[in-house]
Amino acid sequence: MKRTNETIETLQYQLKRYKAMKKGAACQSLQFKIHKLMSQANA
Repeated sequence: MKRTNETIETLQYQLKRYKAMKKGAACQSLQFKIHKLMSQANA
């Protein structure tokens, strides 16, 4: 569980960086991964 939370935090950081660089496709991909991991963590 702790590893999953760290992974989610890392992906959220990367998402912020990609948004700053205006990389739309990469943002969508990361958002999908984050939501997938969050749903697994809550299940």
